[in-house]
Amino acid sequence: MASTIKNNNTFKEKIRLWLLDHPNFNPFNFSIKKLYRKITSGLRTYPDFIIIGAGRAGTTALYSYLIQHPKIIPAYINNSEDVADLHFFEYMISDNIQWYKSHFPISFSKSKTHSITGEFTSTYMYHPDVPKRIFNLLPKIKLIVILRNPIDKAYATYQQQFRFGEITSTFQETINAEFRRMDIKREFPEFNTGNHDFENSVAHNIIRHGIYANYLKTWFEIFDKNQILILNSEDLKNSTKETLKQIFNFLNISDYEISDISPVNVGKYPPIDNITRQKLINFFKPHNQRLNELLTMNLNWDD
Repeated sequence: MASTIKNNNTFKEKIRLWLLDHPNFNPFNFSIKKLYRKITSGLRTYPDFIIIGAGRAGTTALYSYLIQHPKIIPAYINNSEDVADLHFFEYMISDNIQWYKSHFPISFSKSKTHSITGEFTSTYMYHPDVPKRIFNLLPKIKLIVILRNPIDKAYATYQQQFRFGEITSTFQETINAEFRRMDIKREFPEFNTGNHDFENSVAHNIIRHGIYANYLKTWFEIFDKNQILILNSEDLKNSTKETLKQIFNFLNISDYEISDISPVNVGKYPPIDNITRQKLINFFKPHNQRLNELLTMNLNWDD
């Protein structure tokens, strides 16, 4: 009996290890819809637009508004058409794009309705390899960026990561630790890991991800500026209809009255203490100035 149990456990372990090496065959990850989309991936289109960031600035809300337009077909992920956080260009390790195309509509059905489609991944903006990867595959893509006051963004990101358990220290301890890491990297460049995925990590870069000019400079070097629309999250919040009209014009589709523009994914937190906020104001001020010069606009974030 003991020998039989041991053999059964060994067999189960072999199956478990094989499924780890071949996740596409995992029966718990199987669905008819996923299989159909994979089989028809060769008939499917590429996205017409991508919202590339910034995280905790309203990307989820913006996408939920856009896909209410009758001419925008949502991307598909996890058996849902409510979200499209694909992360493909961050983690792609081959030239196989069938998986990516499987998330979008079939080409002739899209052309028949004169529709467009798109995705959002709120961390695309930060990864140094992503701009070139997107350009190589989609050189004519339209890119949308929504930016938030970097102090409020950092605090909202902290609260999210704390809730996820990725961060366990206080906000002040967290930003002080990141400032120390920034000092070490500047003073001892030989300690730089060169790991782009670490630079893209949200929990370890809640301050640096607010230095928008550093990231957008790369995108503007690779893409024509006319392909990139920059939005202020405050405009989306306070002038939603006008902002959506601006986006529809950018995407070359007709204006449309979006029925549900209620807030999405909004958190409520206690305010940042004045000393910490002033410290962050002083830190971000020169970076915000560089951003204003890069974008030739004034975002008025120095308070």
